Amino acid sequence: MNTFFLPDDIFDGSPVHEDEVTIRCYTSGKASIKNKIVLNQNMINMLVSGNKTIVYPDATAVVNAGELVMLSTGNILTSELLTDGNQFSSILFYFSNELFNKFLIKYHNLIQSVTPLKGKSPFLIFKQDIFIKHFITSIQALLSSEKQIPTAVKEIKLEELLLYLLHVDPERFRAIQILTKDKEQLQIKKVVETHIGQLITVEELAFLCHMSVSTFKRHFRKIYQASPQKWLLTQKLELAAQLLSSAEESPSSVYLKVGYQNHSSFSEAFRNYFGTTPSDYQIQKLNDTL
Repeated sequence: MNTFFLPDDIFDGSPVHEDEVTIRCYTSGKASIKNKIVLNQNMINMLVSGNKTIVYPDATAVVNAGELVMLSTGNILTSELLTDGNQFSSILFYFSNELFNKFLIKYHNLIQSVTPLKGKSPFLIFKQDIFIKHFITSIQALLSSEKQIPTAVKEIKLEELLLYLLHVDPERFRAIQILTKDKEQLQIKKVVETHIGQLITVEELAFLCHMSVSTFKRHFRKIYQASPQKWLLTQKLELAAQLLSSAEESPSSVYLKVGYQNHSSFSEAFRNYFGTTPSDYQIQKLNDTL
């Protein structure tokens, strides 16, 4: 029995980038029994026809046409059965824990008040309501186009789907076991990334994460491959550059928005990083858009 590594095998075994969303339409005219699958990313499978059995080490799911299943990473066995002699067909989304972390951080305000159901599950099954059916149609239209789907569009479609599932059943949405191994990492990322642009010290960030400074720095380096000071400086300056790309902003207002206490220290750091002053950078960016 062959072992399939997904979604890597879709790209001839090449590793998939953590920030990449993979969308594909899968069809098969043959039934299959207990395929060995290694899910290297999380997957959302929207069944159009046929039914699917998914076996995890501690749970089994049966998914029918007209349903959607959200699966966490791991080793699984899958069986695909045809219905009425027709083909098996589904729309698939693959996405990393990294992307799911970003989603949870971005919509923390919608999630924090939700009490998850007791118990954890490596999968969630939803009925395809009218919204999901129209969503599938929109994905099929994108995939049928000869043009390659831009990365930004794929990310927006995944975010749209996740937001809707969170809206439909927030308690069950929180019960999925995608992030059980990454809770500590998620806590650090949530604290750090929601405070970019604010006047906050590494000591204060460590306190918010309920860690000593040394422990926080050690975990931070594992996550971001940089020291907190260097990473935060880079993020602040990148945010400043993004703001300066707009004619509605000015260097004299941007430095406060990215967490600098005075304009001179901001200008010096910006020049050291980008090789030009904030004013000259803005002029160049605005001229490029003309």
